[in-house]
Amino acid sequence: MNRAVPLFLIACFVLPAVSFGVAADETKDIPANAQETGVHNSLVDALAHAGLVETLQGEGPFTVFAPTDQAFTDAGIDLSTFDTEEENETLSTILLHHVVQGAVDAANVTDGMVATTLSGYKVAFTVTNDSVMIDDANVTTADVMASNGIIHVIDKVLMPPGDIPTIAQDTGVHASLVEALTKADLVTALQGEGPFTVFAPTDQAFTDAGIDLSTYDTAEEIEALADILQYHVYAGAVPSGNVTDGLTVAMLNGDDATFTVANGTVMVGGATVTIADVEASNGIIHVIDKVLMPPADEPVAVDPFEGVTCAATVGIDSSGYAFTPIVVNIAVGETVCWSWEDSSMPHNVKEVDGFKSTTYVMGGVSSGAAASTVAFHHTFTEDTTFYYACEPHIGLDMFGEVRVGNGGAEPATPDTSDSGSDDSEDTPGFLVIPTLFAMIAALVLMGRYDKQE
Repeated sequence: MNRAVPLFLIACFVLPAVSFGVAADETKDIPANAQETGVHNSLVDALAHAGLVETLQGEGPFTVFAPTDQAFTDAGIDLSTFDTEEENETLSTILLHHVVQGAVDAANVTDGMVATTLSGYKVAFTVTNDSVMIDDANVTTADVMASNGIIHVIDKVLMPPGDIPTIAQDTGVHASLVEALTKADLVTALQGEGPFTVFAPTDQAFTDAGIDLSTYDTAEEIEALADILQYHVYAGAVPSGNVTDGLTVAMLNGDDATFTVANGTVMVGGATVTIADVEASNGIIHVIDKVLMPPADEPVAVDPFEGVTCAATVGIDSSGYAFTPIVVNIAVGETVCWSWEDSSMPHNVKEVDGFKSTTYVMGGVSSGAAASTVAFHHTFTEDTTFYYACEPHIGLDMFGEVRVGNGGAEPATPDTSDSGSDDSEDTPGFLVIPTLFAMIAALVLMGRYDKQE
């Protein structure tokens, strides 16, 4: 009971305070007075069952909105069914939703006043000419004084707000939303702890959007529906007072939603918030008049050369009329890639039969029709020189060349026409030297012969 709840004043309870079945005793605490009324036995039993009697015997002051026995019967609350720890915690929350910390008398209340109970949830007051209501319960007897606070008798059990799907189911205008959540298997998720902020389209909003849930059959369609619904959910509590013009938040599906605030009207995307701040046990609901459609997902960029190792990549130069580089050298077994995107004019790669030839090779390598975006590759498996041109610009000398390995050149071989002779002897340069020696030797002999004569 250490939850801090601000004291609030209730003014002008128009119903006069009347006594219980027995006169109230201002010297007795709240549970003792309730026990003696004769019409609050169920309340006293419930307080005992939930272990709250001692709490309401404390110093206080407390204000208790006390449902009658008939109110408990009307609510279908059977205390014998509250057995587990979880069930008793639920009962405790219900009972604390009838208690406000502070002395609340019948003075100066205004229509629309809101107070926070010890359950942590809010209750709202409605004041008309002849009655006062707290949520949907009528105050039938006001200002019954006790030693540690005040009792006001009411004719209904106040129920804390349910979770988001439960509240949506009870509004009467969100049947399509509840059906969609069920179909997309999101009910359990929105029953979680949260807090969540849900922008809840009405049934009319679903009709206006042309969403026919009977057509969502396949796994892909259900996934698309789930994406739409998650675009209406923010993971966190966002009351309307925290929304500012231009605020952008990431919704549960990962896409951003932007708010517009103008002249007291709040919009999210193209939808108007028609009812704001509907409290739920695990978040807040804002009612909207349109179904929010997620923005179209940007296409995932695909690498056109995924799995390809480009030994060289050829593009288009800044002039738009030449390949770059014009000549590439690769090894046998390597791949050349041609790539350009959104070029100023269409280009292609088409094999020709020689250097700057204008004759295309029938059935040769080609990237296909000329295009402003091309991603083409070819793997060369033998020594060769590959010549190609850009078909639309062949008249402008837009040629390219790929040299693979040795380029396909024939190796130099010696002349073997006289295969039976010794190559070294058939070489004219080789015969010059012995001829010179023979001439010199002849001259020497002739000189000796002349001297003898």
